[in-house]
Amino acid sequence: MFNPFNSSSIMDALSSMRLVDILDICLVALIIYYIIWMVKGTRSGQAIVGLLLVCVTYYLSKRYQLLTLSFLIDYFVSNLFLVLVVLFGTDIRRGLARAGRFSFSKKHSSTLDAINEVIRAAFFMAEKRVGALIVFERRVGLGEYMESATHISAKVNDRLLLAIFNTQAPLHDGAVIIQDGRLEAANCFLPLLPSEDNVSKFFGTRHRAAIGLSRETDAIIVVVSEERGLVSLVNDGKVDVMMGAGGLRDRLLNLLGLATGSKKKKAPK
Repeated sequence: MFNPFNSSSIMDALSSMRLVDILDICLVALIIYYIIWMVKGTRSGQAIVGLLLVCVTYYLSKRYQLLTLSFLIDYFVSNLFLVLVVLFGTDIRRGLARAGRFSFSKKHSSTLDAINEVIRAAFFMAEKRVGALIVFERRVGLGEYMESATHISAKVNDRLLLAIFNTQAPLHDGAVIIQDGRLEAANCFLPLLPSEDNVSKFFGTRHRAAIGLSRETDAIIVVVSEERGLVSLVNDGKVDVMMGAGGLRDRLLNLLGLATGSKKKKAPK
């Protein structure tokens, strides 16, 4: 019988290992890493810890013949597929969307222009204490958030953004979504984090909406806070306050895959 703690057994296993076995192990490791990366910092990450505790409890119940506990866990395991769908539905959808959607199109200069226009508008609005939510779509499509929004499909322009987020304008609520360098929709409502989510009270409604979207998709969101006059960048559930236009521009270029060969255009002042 194979004993994993026996050094001779380990050497025998390594000596009989084929190239296909190494590839098999690498693929499994890659899938596990991808799952951990996908749920890191989300409520699903905490749920995985809970499931691991259930597995440990199940082992102990079998080992020490705890009949009632074993019966309950057996019933739980028999419905495990349904439990996984309920607990990880959002992350499963996000992961499949990320894995299944690849972009082979070239990055257009319109995206670079859009970045500069967004930065110019964002810091101007921060100075004037005007709130804004500006979303850059990446691989995961945001069509579901544009269905009930106002479709614009226009070139991104700082004056257009200022007009949309003017507090007297009818479209200032919600977010704008930029797709392939064009402002596709305004007045888009994003998924808010649940009230029980452990997020700092420093963040208001706009930041909570941006964090919620960034956890469900791979979108990049620029948030302007009207209360504090700050510009923040939200990515993968994390919020970074941007202290200047240059820093925001560098982050957007890197996250949108445009950093190489894009240094010719200076950051807007």
